[in-house]
Amino acid sequence: MLATVSELHLVTDRNPEPIDGAFRWDTARPATGGGLITRLRRWFEATAGSPTVFHITHHKAGSQWVHRILHALAYDRLVLPERGDAQFLERPIEPGKVYPTLYVTRQQFRQVRLPRYSRWFVVIRDLRDTLISGYFSIKHSHVMRTEDDLRLRARLHKSSLEDGLLYLIDHWLPDRAAVQRSWTGGPDDLLKYEELLVHDVEVLDRVLRGHCRLPVSPQRLREAVLANRFEVRAGRKPGQEDPKSHERKGVAGDWKNHFTDTVAKRFKDRFGELLVATGYEKDFRW
Repeated sequence: MLATVSELHLVTDRNPEPIDGAFRWDTARPATGGGLITRLRRWFEATAGSPTVFHITHHKAGSQWVHRILHALAYDRLVLPERGDAQFLERPIEPGKVYPTLYVTRQQFRQVRLPRYSRWFVVIRDLRDTLISGYFSIKHSHVMRTEDDLRLRARLHKSSLEDGLLYLIDHWLPDRAAVQRSWTGGPDDLLKYEELLVHDVEVLDRVLRGHCRLPVSPQRLREAVLANRFEVRAGRKPGQEDPKSHERKGVAGDWKNHFTDTVAKRFKDRFGELLVATGYEKDFRW
């Protein structure tokens, strides 16, 4: 028999699949008091051990930023990312570990057998800023590991900004959009990169300590978040740009400084509906 206690899931031996480990804004904090639900939750947490944690995202949505924070808070539990998400898609999941920066669709995620006590959260970013960040990263700062990477970089250096963005809209951005689209409209609450920029400590406390049950104090989490803010890593204030740095600008809405009418039209044709679905725009009139 399956029984649900608030946002936690209780699982029987007959069905080892988790009911739900998705992040919920309204249920991320454990309840207080001494009622039956609270006692059941405490019993379950005491017997289940540390949850297995999955950080799901797409490229250029603060993935390395969150990764560094998880590294600081749970280094001994971290399963380091591998190319093609092989650590998640090709090998059995290690119970109790923390998996940062999984670039996977909902379908890919659901096909993997998860440990009984799992937690996950999904971070997305405005695809227009994803495109701009991807352009400068590919052109200047990202580590090029394959011949295809090097060819893409060379193409951007030979092209105008407009032509480069148009090429990425057609050949690079679709995979990132596919991840975002697959998680949109489902039961999982999506965390927005833009919200993290403004309320990093508060949001990550609720996600990592509240939902994911990382056994760290509020002070330790705060210190890890502050140590990885843009101004500390880059040595510049957010908005002060270094186009060749991986910590390039640290702000939201920078796409407005780079989109031409031609780029905007191509973007709307390919991904305009996704901006509406994710709440970044109300319609196509932007």
